[in-house]
Order: sequence, then structure tokens, then C-alpha cells
Amino acid sequence: MAECTVCGTETSVSDACAHCARPVCVDHRSPASHDCPGVDGDETHGWYTNPDAGRTPGGTGATELSNPRRLLVGVLLVALVAVVAMGAFAAMGGVPTATLDTQTTERLIAEGVNEARTERGLTPLTTNETLAAVAEGHSAHMARNNYVNHTQPDGTTIGDRYAAAGLECRGGENIYFTPNGALRVSEQAFADTVVRAWLASPGHRRALLDEDYTKQGIGVVVSESGGVYVTQDFC
Repeated sequence: MAECTVCGTETSVSDACAHCARPVCVDHRSPASHDCPGVDGDETHGWYTNPDAGRTPGGTGATELSNPRRLLVGVLLVALVAVVAMGAFAAMGGVPTATLDTQTTERLIAEGVNEARTERGLTPLTTNETLAAVAEGHSAHMARNNYVNHTQPDGTTIGDRYAAAGLECRGGENIYFTPNGALRVSEQAFADTVVRAWLASPGHRRALLDEDYTKQGIGVVVSESGGVYVTQDFC
């Protein structure tokens, strides 16, 4: 038996999604219900459909992105869930309209990250207000300008954002995005989904479980169209 990638309900491995092979229960089997990254992923122009794009062959190293503060962000790459056709949502009864308490969601994501770390014998990360402000600012910028990337359209990098905030540390960043809030059934369910997605991606997992990091900041922003942007910054 396996656990549904959305709600954690026990489900048969044979019930895995045909597009992305994730285990899903009957309630979350449709691609829209679990933000399936295997649907139309290669046709989503201008987005990173491969969360580990940019890593060196073999996965043992990372390319270094532009970074005046020498932040090692090459292994921390965009987690993108593919854009799903609106018809799929219509079949489910439409796009969810429930609101998302972003502050509660940020806290639950931070707690989920620390649970994953402590389960593996790592020290939990303390929440840092400056990192949280930088993370929220980047999530808000992505939401306003409709993109998902560590580098902003004007070329501003994570290193630039850290420097502007007075942060001088070996830092890193994880990002998560879902276009229409299909997983927004509750703050806890959404937080669990984000942490699971990061742990399932080698680059994001490496950052989340980096034993040298001691602090984190989470920023969750919901766009006017209902997309949810999450940024996690580390020191």
C-alpha cells in the first residue's frame, strides 16, 4: 500500500496516476485533483517543467547561478506543476473557491519541513522574520507578474534579494506553484502537499535537508486568479 500524494489516504500502488505515476486515492485521481505535472508539461512554454533542470549530469553537482553573495542556489530549482485545462476543473465542479489562510499555511509548511528534518536526525530550522519577508516578497512578485523562477524578469537574483535585506549567509531557495488552487482543500492539506513535492524532487530535497542551514522563512501568496505561490528561503 502507498499513501495518496494529496491527502495521505492509503491507496494501492496500482492506482497510481497514469501520467505522473504518483499514488492517488479515488478522490484525487483526476490530473486536476493532484496538480499532475505529467499533463501538457512539455507544452507549457516559458516555465520550468523539470524541477531539477540545470543540475550537472549524474546529479552530483550543480551549476552556479548568478549570485553576488555566492549563494549556492544551483541545486535549488523551480518546482512547477503543469497548467491544467479548465475543462478538467469543470468536470470536478469548478475551481475551488475556499480561501487560504496564508499565515497558517506558512506556519504549517515550516512545521512540515522541520518534521521531515527531525525524522532524519537533523536540527529543525528556526523561523527568521527577515527570510520570511524576502520569501513573501518574491512570492508576491511572481504572483503579480505571472512567472515562476528564482530570477525575476528584470534579472534580480536571490543573491540580490538577500543583499537588499542585509542577509549575509550561505543561502538557498525552494519554490512551489499551483495554478488554480486545486489542492486548496485546507491549509494542512496544502502544506503537506508542498512539503511532499519538495521531498520528491532531488534538488529541493537536498536544500530542505541541508544540515548546514539553521533558519528558514516561508512566503505564501495567492494571486487574483487563484494560483498559489510558495517561496522558502534558507540561511
